[in-house]
Amino acid sequence: MKLKPKTDVCFEVSFECGNKVGGIFTVLSSKAKHMKKIYKDYITIGFLNKANYLTHFAEEETPKEIEKVFKQLEPLGIKCYWGRWITADDVRLILIDSEEFMKREINNIKAKLWEDFKVDSLRTGHDYDEPVAWSVAAGMLIEKLVKLKRFKGRKIVVHFHEWLSGAGLLYLYKNKVPVSLVFTTHATRIGRAKSSSGEDLLKEVEIGLKEGKVFEEEKAKEYFLEAQHKIEKLCANLADCFTTVSEIVADESAYILGKRPDIITPNGWDVKSSPPSRVLTVLHEKNRKKINEFLEAVFSPYYPIETKNNIVFFISGRYEFRNKGIDVFIDALGELNKRLKEMGDCKKSVFAFILVPSNVSGPNKNVLENIIAYQQIKEVVKEELERIEDDVVSQVLIGKTIDLNEPLSESFVKNITVFSRQFVRYKERTPPICVFDLNYDENKDLILQRLKQNGLLNRKEDIVKVIFYPTYVSPNDGLLNMDYFDFVNGASMGVFPSRYEPWGYTPFETAVMRTLVVTTDVAGFGITISKMCKDKNPPIRILHIRNKTDEEIVKELAKIMEECVFMEEETRTMEKMKTRALVRSLDWSILIENYIMAHNLSLENMKSRLKLNL
Repeated sequence: MKLKPKTDVCFEVSFECGNKVGGIFTVLSSKAKHMKKIYKDYITIGFLNKANYLTHFAEEETPKEIEKVFKQLEPLGIKCYWGRWITADDVRLILIDSEEFMKREINNIKAKLWEDFKVDSLRTGHDYDEPVAWSVAAGMLIEKLVKLKRFKGRKIVVHFHEWLSGAGLLYLYKNKVPVSLVFTTHATRIGRAKSSSGEDLLKEVEIGLKEGKVFEEEKAKEYFLEAQHKIEKLCANLADCFTTVSEIVADESAYILGKRPDIITPNGWDVKSSPPSRVLTVLHEKNRKKINEFLEAVFSPYYPIETKNNIVFFISGRYEFRNKGIDVFIDALGELNKRLKEMGDCKKSVFAFILVPSNVSGPNKNVLENIIAYQQIKEVVKEELERIEDDVVSQVLIGKTIDLNEPLSESFVKNITVFSRQFVRYKERTPPICVFDLNYDENKDLILQRLKQNGLLNRKEDIVKVIFYPTYVSPNDGLLNMDYFDFVNGASMGVFPSRYEPWGYTPFETAVMRTLVVTTDVAGFGITISKMCKDKNPPIRILHIRNKTDEEIVKELAKIMEECVFMEEETRTMEKMKTRALVRSLDWSILIENYIMAHNLSLENMKSRLKLNL
């Protein structure tokens, strides 16, 4: 890191600080240790999500000077908690509980935003009220903190992420609080909405920029996003420095928000701190074994499956059916299944996981019972083998001739018979596709509907078998019970055919874990990789979506996956090594300088805005 910061203190404000929702959580948590090195006082401010805050937050005793500020805010309904973000290198984290503040003041807050900035929030609901009240509370907190002796006279930058925190930025701007303001949009709200509804956002942006046009604010009403869009646009234009995460979002922002970013701050990863390639090679065997044991427990009660040298594909991310290309992934799996079946004697087994969280009540009862039974069977067999091992060793030591026809123990035979009978009821039936119980009608689920349309029903004759896993993969999820990154490392290829992906952490993470990966030419990560690697066939596969029909995209993706299925083991190992090597230059130790540049620029612009002589 060559560039030196001109600011002394950094507050980073995001709805996802200590509150895992999407990719911004990963951005902030993964770069945290580098921010600590840059700023002695680096403080993150997030939203108190009572359902999961203990997972990421460790509360500590609040310093007395800061505790006074917290107590000043309490009568307003704002409760603040001081602690550490334990999954982000223990950086300082303040969580704000603004629920009471929202109930009391949301109408006044909305009125003030209309009066000061003409933000029309008449058609908004709780999904708008909650972040707006929280972010205003964050602004009020910062306004009081910067007056403390601890911060007085120091150059302070406040970095806001997404429209969700935007009202806090507007609060500080309106009240002329002497801090420099940085605003980052990771994806515009209008852009995401347009892409979700099937509109050709890329084409609209391209034509709009060519003709010198800007998205008309009035049209935001068509998506019920006039208030969110207005806040986002105001923050982009009023901040002392505006940044986005990729060139594709830079163009989108220029058209949608009427402002091209001052600096692009690409998302990085702490690649250097991740396990080295040789370690990941060893871990792959261990993690694949765990995945295969899960597959055996799910499928084997219904019919025999082959897990030796099998292929495991996966897709993960938010349940954005079209934006994330979940529909493309499923259609390509259907095409792949068709191709492999037409070969007649395909020796490969292919399993595809759809790791997309939805609303679940818990694990499917039959799946859970089978997993427990599978583990019990393994334990019983292990005990019997240990007994036989001890008997054989003892016989050898005393010089006795080994009787290879010695029967298995009665207790072992009895236990195995009981287990065998337990699984008889599953014969002639089909394994479940979704391994969790959904809290809604399965017939209305888009993923399950699309799988059925493609004939992906987990029948014995299907070469491609599918697992819909609608919850976050974690060591205590109830079924796989694996860390997400261990699962990624154990898989064959991650497939992310996104139509709208401002950056794309899921393919990035997959590459870091030394696993083959597919991204697209409209994803920020995919575009970056294309520029870094000029190979005709880069190790990170780029699916071409621009100016292609859905049918063409599906056929190209099916071809890429088919190549993975029949790839020689030696070639696969080499491709994995190249994949990991390609993303080394995207380490935060290199990319963090973009943040320093943004913060330094914001300080210079803040001086002009407030006419300060610092």
